Amino acid sequence: MRDIISEYKELLELKLDIEQKLIVLPKGYISKKTIGGKQYFYLQTRSGNTVGSKYIKADEIDAITSKLSLRKQYETELPDILKRLEDIEKAAGLLDKALFRKLKMLKLTSGMDSISADEKEKCISFSDAMTAVEGVPISGRLKKDLAEWKNGKVTFLSVFEETLKRYGFVSEV
Repeated sequence: MRDIISEYKELLELKLDIEQKLIVLPKGYISKKTIGGKQYFYLQTRSGNTVGSKYIKADEIDAITSKLSLRKQYETELPDILKRLEDIEKAAGLLDKALFRKLKMLKLTSGMDSISADEKEKCISFSDAMTAVEGVPISGRLKKDLAEWKNGKVTFLSVFEETLKRYGFVSEV
């Protein structure tokens, strides 16, 4: 069972890593136009029915080509990773409900530890706002746990589990 959890964690981390890289990698393709006997290169991108063009300097062509190739590789890998995650979840759901809950807990909390301190602060601020709207005061213990998470001293999963336990929910990761 530990091997399944380890594989699942690794796949979640890989998925998150690829998704974060895809955000910053350029989309589109490079086109070449000859104007007045001189070659010009453009990054072509599609947005709906509109095609946009951005001129590429000669010294940037190789770097952009490499990034476009990397994007294509990641876009090819991602569906396989998602399918494997789904297969593991389905098998766990059929074979072991406790394992299935563990995997769901990992999925719910994946990525939270890798966000920046500023992003963590925004999450905490949003959480404070939502609990205020609901009229549920945040406990001192939870504030302390979230501060430790923000500072990288504990994992988000541990904060999440402890909070669930305090409210009588069973957590098994």
